[in-house]
Amino acid sequence: MAIGDDKAELRAFVRLTRAARPAGERSAAELGYTDVLALLADQFSWSRIAAFLPTPTEPPIARGLDELVRHGVTVLVPVSGPGGLLEWVNLDPGAIANTTLDAMNMPTPTGGERVSAGSVDAVLVPAAAVDRDGNRLGWGKGYYDRFLESVDGSPLVVAVVYDSDIVTLVPTEPHDVPVNAIVTEYEVAFVQ
Repeated sequence: MAIGDDKAELRAFVRLTRAARPAGERSAAELGYTDVLALLADQFSWSRIAAFLPTPTEPPIARGLDELVRHGVTVLVPVSGPGGLLEWVNLDPGAIANTTLDAMNMPTPTGGERVSAGSVDAVLVPAAAVDRDGNRLGWGKGYYDRFLESVDGSPLVVAVVYDSDIVTLVPTEPHDVPVNAIVTEYEVAFVQ
């Protein structure tokens, strides 16, 4: 089987398991992500990060992002731009309650000024799956791989997944950008 087929099979499996996740489990997970993000922000003195707003089946980090903003961290969230590039918007306090879908059906604030991502302390990236070696399986569009190759400096790159999305081995290709850390509803794991 080709690597592309292996990736597609793993993505399909994760979509099914996430769709079957009970709402009560998502609510409990939200508290875990909020605590873990606050811990990381404090530990690494984050002042400016880039992060994604989750879809209904992705790890529920929106509340955690809102808390970071309320505590003075600048949080940039993406808007899918032309040519497979991400554009960025400052997340304002409470803006998570007012989102719309962008051209790729990804949540984005209804307002907010477009800004350059420039230099950030960390990038929280969505992932279908990740392994403990830092290999991340995205959703197949390449937006974050392209962004990570162009971001200024050396931010901490964090895959945000459910604990069940950590797998033994993620199939990779040369263009796949690895992560430095993994955040689940239960833990932060740093890649060696």
